[in-house]
Amino acid sequence: MKVPSVLYETASEIIGTHHAHAWTRALDFMLIELQERWSLTPDPQPGSPWAGCESLVLPVRTADRQPAIIRFAAPNTDNPGVHAQILEALRRWNGHGAVKVMAEDSSFRATLQERLRTDMNLSSLPLEEVPPVWGQLARALRVPGIDGLVRVQDIAASWLDRFPADTELLRDFPDFTPADWAVVNGARMWIERLASHEDSWLLHADLHYYNILAGFPESGGPATWKAIDPQPLNGPAEYMVAPLLWNRLSEIPEGHPQAQAAWLHSFAAEVCRQAGVDVALGVGAAVAREVENLFWYLRTARSGSQKAYGDALRSLWVARALSQVSVRGVGAHQLKPLG
Repeated sequence: MKVPSVLYETASEIIGTHHAHAWTRALDFMLIELQERWSLTPDPQPGSPWAGCESLVLPVRTADRQPAIIRFAAPNTDNPGVHAQILEALRRWNGHGAVKVMAEDSSFRATLQERLRTDMNLSSLPLEEVPPVWGQLARALRVPGIDGLVRVQDIAASWLDRFPADTELLRDFPDFTPADWAVVNGARMWIERLASHEDSWLLHADLHYYNILAGFPESGGPATWKAIDPQPLNGPAEYMVAPLLWNRLSEIPEGHPQAQAAWLHSFAAEVCRQAGVDVALGVGAAVAREVENLFWYLRTARSGSQKAYGDALRSLWVARALSQVSVRGVGAHQLKPLG
C-alpha cells in the first residue's frame, strides 16, 4: 500500500524511518485482516486513501452496504496513549456531534467509523454562515470530561511557568513593538484565568474548519456536521474557540487592516455567543493560545527555520486583532497562510 508522503514523513520524524517503513509495510496485512473480521469490502473513492499527519483513512462498505472508513492511527512515541484517548472521547460523544465509531482494534490502532463527506468540510461555507454551525456543534459536544485526560488548567499552568523565559524570545522578533506588550500581558492574564478555571468539559481542542465534515443526509434531509480527529482535553469550553480564528484569514473581507482586525474580533464574539460560552473568556483564551503559538514559532525560528517568522507574525496579528489594538497597518491578506 502506498502511504501519502505527508503521513510517512511525519511518522518518520516521530518514530524514525525504520519503524515508519515497517508500519507502512504492515498496513496491507492489517487491512486484509480487518476487512475479513468486520465483513467489509473496499470502496475506492477519488483521492483515496486519505491521510493527514496522524492517520491513514480507507473507504469501505459494511456488510449491509453502509459507507464507512477504516482509520489507522500512526504510531506515536511522543504520546503513546493518544489513540486510546481519542477512541474514548469519540465513544463518549457516541456519534452526537462527532464521527461515530462502529468497531475498533486497539492492537492495530484501527477504528471502523461512519463515513462522512471528505469533499465537504466547514471551509465550504461562507464565513458569515460559520458561527451558528460551529456553535451548534460545540454545544452538541459539551459533555462531562473523562478522568485521566490532560486538563487545560495544567497546560495553562505550564505556560505560566515558562512565560518569563518565553517573553525573552520577543526581543529578537523584528515585528514585535513596545505597544505589543499590552497583548502579551493580556495573554498572561487570560492564561491565569484558564489555570484557575473550575470547568471540566470534554473538549475537542482542534475544532477547526477542516476537522468538521458534513455527513450524508438521511431521507433527503439536510447534512449533519460532525467533528473528526479530536485532540481530547478536559477544561472550560471557551478553550475550543481559537483554532477557528487562525484559519481562513485571507477570506476576511477587503478593507483597511484595522477594519479587518475589527471584523475578526466581531466574528470571534459571534462564534462564542452561538456556542453559548462566555464571550470575554472565549476571545481571551484565543489570545492566550495565539501568544503561545507565537512563542512556539519563535523557538522554531531560533532553531534555523526562517519561515517560522512569517508564522509568528500571523499569530501576533490575530492576537492583536482579538485584543482590539493596532495591527500596525498589516492587512490580513498579507499574512503567511497557515501550514
